[in-house]
Amino acid sequence: MRAAILREPGRILVEDIPEPAPDEGEVVIRVKYALTDGTDLKAYLRGHHLIGYGPFGHEYSGIVAKVGKGVRKFKEGDAVMGVNTAPCMKCHFCRREMYSLCENLTKNMVLGTYAEYVRIPARVVEVNLFHKPEDISFRVAPMLEPLACVVRGVENLGEIRPGRRIMIVGTGSVAIMFAVLLKDRGDVFVAGRRIEALNRIRELVQVKTLLMGEGFTQKAMDLSGGYGFDIIIDATGSPRAMERALGILSKGGKFLVFSGVERGTTLSIDIHSLHYGEMSIVGSFHHTPDTVRRAIDILRKNHEKLDFLITHELPLERIEEAFRLMMEKKALKVAIRP
Repeated sequence: MRAAILREPGRILVEDIPEPAPDEGEVVIRVKYALTDGTDLKAYLRGHHLIGYGPFGHEYSGIVAKVGKGVRKFKEGDAVMGVNTAPCMKCHFCRREMYSLCENLTKNMVLGTYAEYVRIPARVVEVNLFHKPEDISFRVAPMLEPLACVVRGVENLGEIRPGRRIMIVGTGSVAIMFAVLLKDRGDVFVAGRRIEALNRIRELVQVKTLLMGEGFTQKAMDLSGGYGFDIIIDATGSPRAMERALGILSKGGKFLVFSGVERGTTLSIDIHSLHYGEMSIVGSFHHTPDTVRRAIDILRKNHEKLDFLITHELPLERIEEAFRLMMEKKALKVAIRP
């Protein structure tokens, strides 16, 4: 079969490799679509400590092609969608119901969805693989995984009371997902450095936008009546953008660090303001079985609305072009068609 292999930063090869066979509890699916995302872009540009090098891609939908011994929930020919991991339920963090921090995530990880076929580990089959609803297209169904992560991010913010001012920093697909989920729960702004992207977000999602150019801090403070924003979500992974955004966080506000950064990345924080302003900085990583299931409901209600995040569709052989388009900020998500 043909599969995209990440060999080193900036180098993906589409190669002929053996078609996978399922072990006990596993299934093999024929991939209909795999979507690009920011995590894969980071892995392509600089490597990623959870992904490594080798078979590439983790957002998927497809048709069950082979079923391993003991699988009862699925049969050959079933249309499916799923996410990339499932918690073990046995480790230190799972026993504390902190499932996104499971110590065995990488042992139960789906990798290699940019391919004709992909093997789904038994634990994922058991917990986080689903029959695809007929009303959700194969093209949009892979959004289940990033959407579940966004739902987890919203969950980590806790209660969002009416009237709160919310700033989402970034103009990529994840930032837009946050905007879609939160636009009816507060006074939502999206901030970014590209006016074209902000104009598109304002038109399609119907939220307010703010250019992160000269005078950004003063404009943001003026828009918030001088108090700052109650909730700020970073969807850039840029320390500089985070530090600028922290400067407009209100007293009592929460700052969500959502996008991943390289190990060793640091921020300069005004501890005086953090302490006396009772501000909170919250991290959010990955998803949980509960947020995956909530994401399915959200996807069913919003799949037509979210389709616009897929700006390009390309065959597997042109996968490097997909990542170039993302690097050049010309694409949000690219649908790869094996």
